[in-house]
Amino acid sequence: MASDRSVEVQIFGRIYHLKGDNSEHTREVARLVDEQMNHIADRIQTSDSYRVAVLTALHLADQLISERKDLESYRSKVDETSDRMLKLLEPDQLTEEPELSVN
Repeated sequence: MASDRSVEVQIFGRIYHLKGDNSEHTREVARLVDEQMNHIADRIQTSDSYRVAVLTALHLADQLISERKDLESYRSKVDETSDRMLKLLEPDQLTEEPELSVN
């Protein structure tokens, strides 16, 4: 459930009052969006805030998809390694140790 406290943030020169459970997280998200919008606006040299917002959304979505693919690849590798390790620990895979004799 969202908090009733709003956080004032500035994104691309405009003030917004946002509500959320974690004000620090909300500020961090707003800061990231503001940085990306300003970076993109500087690169394409436009004052069309709608165009900048759409390009920013596309850029952030591209980053998200890339991170998700990386995470899925990492999870697959962890699962494969875990499966190999579990097979090594299965009782039927253990080799019998030779008997030791004391003379």
